[in-house]
Amino acid sequence: MALIVFAIGGALYISGQHEGPESDTVIVQDMLGVEVEVKKNPKNVACVSRTTYDLLVAFGLGDNVDGVYSTILDNEWTSVLYPESSEHYAYPYEPSYETLLERNVELVFCPEAYIADGLREHGIAALCVSLYGNPEFEPYVYYLSNLTKQLWPDVKGVKEKADAWEENFQSLVDDIKSKLSEQGSEKRTVYYIRGDKNNGVCYTDTGKSFNEYVFKVLDCIYMGAQLGTTRPSVEALLEADPDVIVIGGIYQYTLRESLENDSVWSNLSALKSDSVYQIGVGFTPMEQLGVFSSIYLASMANNLYPDLFDYDTKSMLIDLCKQYFDTDLTEQQAEYMLKGLGPDGNRLA
Repeated sequence: MALIVFAIGGALYISGQHEGPESDTVIVQDMLGVEVEVKKNPKNVACVSRTTYDLLVAFGLGDNVDGVYSTILDNEWTSVLYPESSEHYAYPYEPSYETLLERNVELVFCPEAYIADGLREHGIAALCVSLYGNPEFEPYVYYLSNLTKQLWPDVKGVKEKADAWEENFQSLVDDIKSKLSEQGSEKRTVYYIRGDKNNGVCYTDTGKSFNEYVFKVLDCIYMGAQLGTTRPSVEALLEADPDVIVIGGIYQYTLRESLENDSVWSNLSALKSDSVYQIGVGFTPMEQLGVFSSIYLASMANNLYPDLFDYDTKSMLIDLCKQYFDTDLTEQQAEYMLKGLGPDGNRLA
């Protein structure tokens, strides 16, 4: 076996390819370091992990997708950006091996290790592509884009599109870090309200996520890592008293109303300073790694440092949708997406 070693964000990932010109498999590692032998250029892929579908479509691999996690297909933006999504099977969070075998699925991207382990026990190639890194997310920012280049080496345009996405995001990261290094302001604390479910203001995300990485780039302290739980108590959140609050997901407007209308939160510093911000929604909430990651990072930079940054996120979004989805997004639609609203300006939930 010939081993290939490549670096992503300082971490080493190793993959191997069977020797011989007729080999049609490649050995790759998932995000937990498990080595899995996968058929090269797989044609029937199940994107159960939420962070995989939009990037595969963006890199020109939509025709290689068999199905996707059902909530992504329920999102109105998915059909706007990729009408062909209606042809994809809707998978539950834990798809059965019987269904996958029946549908001749060649590879499954799973959100958690136990799901991937269970499928591999039944002879199904499965890779864990998680929302979380270990010990942090930074080494995994380009994990999936690099993985697609390994798995689909013979599909025209995949490498070029993946490289372009990486370069665009990294140039933005470098620009933000460079400008922030020149100003020595005190770090602000950021509390994230997770709104993919309507679980109230005290529902957040812990550390090791892409979201935490974004605020690390923005020279802020991500409070979820300090609180140590996805469901902090009211008392704990009041004591933490975040400087900034960001709200994402399809329920973000309901949750913002709860935050602003319940007197228990009225003395929070973030509310007093009007530092509460919405997060855009694409195929998935933009705080989850995906094709719109650069838009999310630029938007937060504008919000947190208006004297330093003035990225034209609306134009960036329109250009990105044209580049990766061949979709002509209107300015109004771009504004709605950036605000976490649906294509018609209505709440997503």
